[in-house]
Formats: sequence, C-alpha cells, structure tokens
Amino acid sequence: MSRAEEVILRGLPISKGIGIGCPIFFSNWEEDVPVVQIPEIEIDREIDRYRKALHSSREDLERLRKISLRDGSPEITQILGTHLEMMQDPMLTTAIEDRIRGSSRNTESVFFHLIEEYKIRFSTLTDIYFQERVRDIIDVSRRILNHLCPLQRLKMSEIPNNSVILTHELVPSETVEANASLVSAFVTAAGGLTSHAAIIARAKGIPYVANVDIKAFKRLDLHSLIVDGSQGLVIVNPSRKTLKKYQAIKRGHQESYKMLKSSMHLKGETVDGYEVRIFANLENPKEVDSVLKNGALGIGLFRSEYLFLSRKEFPSEEEQFQIYKKMARTLRGRPLVVRIFDIGGEKKVDLAPEHKDARYFAQIGHEINPALGCRAIRFLLRYPELLETQLRAIIRASAFGEIHILIPMVSDLSELRQVRAIVNKLCAEFKAANVKFANTIPIGCMIEVPSSAIMCDALAQEADFLSIGTNDLVQYVLAADRSNPHTVDLYFSTHPSILRLIRMVVASANCARKPVILCGECAADPTLIPLLLGLGIREFSVAARHIPLVKHTIRKWRILEACRLAEGALEHTAAQELKQYLAEETVR
Repeated sequence: MSRAEEVILRGLPISKGIGIGCPIFFSNWEEDVPVVQIPEIEIDREIDRYRKALHSSREDLERLRKISLRDGSPEITQILGTHLEMMQDPMLTTAIEDRIRGSSRNTESVFFHLIEEYKIRFSTLTDIYFQERVRDIIDVSRRILNHLCPLQRLKMSEIPNNSVILTHELVPSETVEANASLVSAFVTAAGGLTSHAAIIARAKGIPYVANVDIKAFKRLDLHSLIVDGSQGLVIVNPSRKTLKKYQAIKRGHQESYKMLKSSMHLKGETVDGYEVRIFANLENPKEVDSVLKNGALGIGLFRSEYLFLSRKEFPSEEEQFQIYKKMARTLRGRPLVVRIFDIGGEKKVDLAPEHKDARYFAQIGHEINPALGCRAIRFLLRYPELLETQLRAIIRASAFGEIHILIPMVSDLSELRQVRAIVNKLCAEFKAANVKFANTIPIGCMIEVPSSAIMCDALAQEADFLSIGTNDLVQYVLAADRSNPHTVDLYFSTHPSILRLIRMVVASANCARKPVILCGECAADPTLIPLLLGLGIREFSVAARHIPLVKHTIRKWRILEACRLAEGALEHTAAQELKQYLAEETVR
C-alpha cells in the first residue's frame, strides 16, 4: 500500500458532523511513571507534595466547572461535579498517604499502582456503569499525576486550529477543555455512544468516531484527515476530489444550521397545513427558558432522575415541589411531562455505606444485566416511600401549571394501576387537608419494552397518554446494545419490527382517543421524521438543539406523501433494504 494514497477506515459514529484537519497524537501518562525510594525523613514532604497536586487538580476542575456553567452545558457540569467528589474519596486521600508511608516510594509510583489495582478489579465487570467508573478514575488520575510530574505535551486547550485528535481513549476532562473552533474532530481506539466523553463531544458539536485502529496511523505518512461523524468514516490523506466533496458537505451543514436558527420561531406544520407539536427533552430544570427560545411548545420529557444523579441523594418533597413549581410557572401554561425517577440499572451512583440513600442500591446489589434489572418503575414500586415523595411534590406543583406524570419502563398494566392508585390516595389526602392541586393530572406510560408495545391496546385504555421511547425500544426488541461496538451494526431504528410496533401503538392510542408522543434520537433524524409522520405520529419530543431541524423537515412534507412513504416502508421486511428505501425516498 502506498503511504501517500487515500485510505478509508471505518469506526463507530459517536458525534455527527464533518471534521477536516491535521492529525495530532495524544499520548498517555501511563507510558513512563518513575519509581523512586524515599528516605524516611522525606516521607512527610512527599505526602505534602501529593496534597498540593490534589489541591491543584481540584482547582483545575473548579475552573472548568465555572466555564461549563457559563457556557450552559449541564452534561459537562454534572460530569465535572462527579470528578470533584471523587477527589474527596478516601481512595484518593488517606489510602494514598498510607501507602506512601508503608512503601517509602514516591507518590507517582504508589498512586499509579493503586489505580492499576482498581482498574483490574473493575475491568472484569461488564456493567456499563462500572466501565464508566473506571474511565472516571483514569481521568482524575491523569490530572493528579500531571501535577506530580508534568508532561511535556500539548494541552487540549492549546491545540492548533483545524486539529484532528488521535488517541487511544478520550477522558471527560480533556474533552471539556477542547475548543470546538480549534478541534475539528476526535478519533479514538476505544469509546462508546454513552461514555461521558461522547456526551461532551455531542454537546460541543465536535465530530467523533471511535473503535478505529490508532496504531495504523503511525504506519502512514499522515498529512490530513477527514472525519465523517455521521457515517463513522476516517479518510486518511484524502484526494483533492474527496477533499472538495467533504468541504462542500461541511459548508452545507454550516449554512443549513444558520438557516434553521433563523426560522425556529415558525410552527412545525406540513405543507398541507397539518400542525405537528414539537416538545423538548430536558435534564436541567434551569434550562426551561432556553428550551422555549428554541421553539418548543413545552417539555415533553423531563428526566427527573437527574435531580438525584447530579447531587447523589434523593431530593426531599419540598425541594422537588419548588423545582416543579418553578418549571411550571416558567412554562406559563405549556405542558410539563415529568418522567418519574428512571433510577436503577446503570443509572446509579457510588454511595458510602453510611449515606442515607445507600440502602436502596445495597439491597439490590450488583446486577449481571442491569438493563433487565430493578430499574425505573420496578425500583420505585420496590421503595414506595421514594415514589410517594415524588408524586406528592408533583401533585402539589400541579396547582401552578399543566403537569403530566410519565411512568418509565412499564412492562405490565398492573404498574400503571398501582401508580394511579397511589396518586388517587394522595389526592384524597390533599383534598382533606385543603391543599390545592389540579383537577386533572394526566398519567402516561413509556412504551419502551416489547411487552408494553404488544399490550399497548390495554395500556391505551387506562393511560391518559402514551410516550414511545425509541432508544430503549429498539435495544430491547432487537437485543442489540447500541453502546456495544460488536452489535452496533444490528441496532436499526428503522428495523421493520420497530415500524410495525410504532404503527400498532399509534393505532391503539387513536382507537382509545389518547395522545401519543415519540421521544428518542430517531425523532430528530430528517430521514425518519416523514416516516414517523406517515405512521401517525403528531407529537415529537427531542433535545432542544434539534427542534429547528425537526420543524424544518416537517415543513417540507405533505401528510399524504408521508403516508405513502410509510406504506412503502412497511412492505420491506429486511432492515438494510428498508434503510436503502428511506435513503432514496426522503431526499428533498
């Protein structure tokens, strides 16, 4: 193979977009950690050196957290908060100091070997939560070690313009420091769709492709790279023809984004006048105003579990009430759909044994397959005091706006009935105590597991609305983990089985005269939006930044065209054939 010829490598698409630039290799601190014996009289000074490195690392994270708060990046702020709390962990304080005294070795060596022990301990676990925990430990460790023995390498914040970062694995703190105007793209050997680094890259709009053989680059004479974050392609030393093609695509993306932002105040209305209601997904209650500025008609999915995950303890009834009340007032009559805590499974945090909330997770223990374990409504019904506290707060806040209750991961009709019975009981108690609340508080079910999709006719009869969660539904129906690089090629949002289930849910909801809303990444895909319209979806809930694109796509289609598209799609029985059909038929 000629070292100058164009080479195309394929990987896992993590963050969409086109990046064009020059390669920059990032090395790891693990490659050279010195081992030095420390005289006994120098032990206290060595421990003091470690404490100073720890202090400097905390200052770094505090500075980065202030920047992320200023830039309005809640995902990034949450991750940095997690890292700050980890630096208070005895593992990184007393354990290190005790080992320095016991081994009489330099801090770098002691620190490195302890971290290696933890990595080995966690690496045998397949739980995604624990895998992410390892990445967090590595990230914090790198920062501390860099203060102990500073590496002579370029920092992410000092990267030259139009750089494509090549590294084994991104860690959150490095990704946070990346300037989107300087870093064109990320390419890594390891990484998943749900990693913290992936979340940050998407929040910054930096294209990212993972699962690429980084070592292969070192065998080539690299001049330039193109990273296609949408297709998962990395093009090495592109030809002039290829470069011009991707430059045009990138310009098109930039021009489209400007155009979309200028028309986001328009309705989500088809050419023939059918209005489609567009709502926003939200994790941070402080971002309601910004969501409305993007043109949302309300909050279609408030992921309330982040009230717990961000602070590592369950908020009290009064704390929740004040949050829901403020959100409802800010929405000024627009709907607020509160999904009750989707906790458990991989959505849990490490809590000290003496922590007041540790018992909820200790009793469940480590689950071999957390995605199929005690999570969401199963978790809440197991601990009714948590569920009742949240429902009491929601019911009280309903006096200040239109609030709906959404039950996650419903797999049986009895779960809906149990929640409704609790709501009715609490309402009766509030009425007896002369506490104000709304006359009607709609209760809906998430359709995200096969059993709820198959039994949607029964659920539609008793629920006040249905919400299709396509991310989990696709994963459970196809038995394909979208964060697993070995099964990502099996994860099709447009699989024929998924389309038939969506059509079934919509038909059942229409028959029962109940609204149905679709949440999930496919609701923001321009190729899938007309298909979903044709299947009968008239309400979407997406991330706020996608609302202008969703509206723009809807405004290019007629309902009759969308219905014909859906009819044609339902005739296809193979996923790849269906994908090709949609690619050809949705070009506008």
